[in-house]
Amino acid sequence: MDFFRNCIFFLIAIVVLVGFHEFGHFIVARLCGVKVLRFSLGFGKVIFSHKGRDGCEYALSLIPLGGYVKMLDRREGVVPEGEETHEFTAQNVWKRLAIVAAGPLFNIILAFFLYYAMFIIGVAAVKPYVTGITSESPVWQAGLRNDDLILKVDGKSVIDWEDAIYELIQHIGDDSVTLTVRSTGGSVSEKRLDLGSWSIHRDQGGNIFQPLGFSPKFYNLTRRIASVLKDSPAEKAGLQEGDEVEVIDDLRVETWFDFSSYVAARPGKNVTVEVLRPVLPEGKKIKDGGIDFSEYPAEKKKFEITLGRIETPEGNKGQIGVQVQVEPLEDGTRFIRKYGFGEAVFKSVDKMVSVCRMTVVTIGKLFSGSIPMENISGPIAIAKSAGFTASIGIEYFIGFMALISINLGIMNLLPLPVLDGGHIMFYTVEAVTGRQLPDKVMQGLMYFGIFVLLLIMTLAVYNDIVFDGF
Repeated sequence: MDFFRNCIFFLIAIVVLVGFHEFGHFIVARLCGVKVLRFSLGFGKVIFSHKGRDGCEYALSLIPLGGYVKMLDRREGVVPEGEETHEFTAQNVWKRLAIVAAGPLFNIILAFFLYYAMFIIGVAAVKPYVTGITSESPVWQAGLRNDDLILKVDGKSVIDWEDAIYELIQHIGDDSVTLTVRSTGGSVSEKRLDLGSWSIHRDQGGNIFQPLGFSPKFYNLTRRIASVLKDSPAEKAGLQEGDEVEVIDDLRVETWFDFSSYVAARPGKNVTVEVLRPVLPEGKKIKDGGIDFSEYPAEKKKFEITLGRIETPEGNKGQIGVQVQVEPLEDGTRFIRKYGFGEAVFKSVDKMVSVCRMTVVTIGKLFSGSIPMENISGPIAIAKSAGFTASIGIEYFIGFMALISINLGIMNLLPLPVLDGGHIMFYTVEAVTGRQLPDKVMQGLMYFGIFVLLLIMTLAVYNDIVFDGF
């Protein structure tokens, strides 16, 4: 079911985003007097088409991973007599620039409308409180403590964790970043966070801030075990669901992160774990759920456990094989970002600009090496994200489409032949020099662009298969 859901919402996203992109080229070409021969969603063999009264063929093609607008162009065929003025290359350079730039621009405009819809509907958000801070970690050294609230990242105000993540990602590869935080006592101060140890990898288990020594606070963690993984060190030793961890070796466990960080630092080691095990009435099981453990007595249990080991980008880490029981956050930490019709305009513009800036910066850091190339995602990862966001709410799917729309628009502006940005580069040279590039030169550059684009797409699909599977 997940596979079909992912495919359906991936196709919906592609049709909307690519369709709007190509519509930008189409409508500006028409406004500039260029004749459009075909507007196609998808590539390859045409499986359905309709000839409009305007003479344009509207088509649906076999491969749904893009689209194109075919214009009257002397480089692609004979121009009928009397239609020379409606041919693409016959237009002045500024018209050609406008036609090519319209596609990426329409994607960014679409993102604004999507964010506007999202904010009108309302989307659940979480205030950027930090948790899981480990001693001697970069955030601890910077002076942050559990339950501190991030107010600004490098002077830019953040409202929720999505804002904070987008702002922080832009500083990967930098030496440090300044965070403005409010402590649990209410005082506000600036903290200088060292980022020398920070890098993003796709196998970090969803917490990209792990190398910095903290986690976003999306829920409250108890000290109680919610589940024990089959054939894990914990199961072999006798730990059970419902056990509350009190001590590991000589360390008193105050928070779950005390326990998990201690385990992670000792791959393959022997440890002693002491727990409180609830004594439930006969017939009542932990898995029944809805249990208030404070209503029942508990007995102390002690276990000798040989930890497993797991390879991570930061080296081998200890593994015990349990999952923690979580509790919902207190009121006020989770909230709904919803605005009126007027205010939503300004919030949508701000969000659009923020995501555009983040996208440009991260693309630059990908090519500079600050962000590993393994983070380039392809259609498999995008399909999974489309299906997942749609499964938790239409507002999340709308936000996902806005993010991808901006990425699509900005990626198309890269000065790579075959992309819109490559054509913009050609026409900019023409505008400055007053001469068009020779057709043979442009054709050679296009072949080079296709080769580079195929390499990038191959890498993206490879990353998807390795890190996301099918």
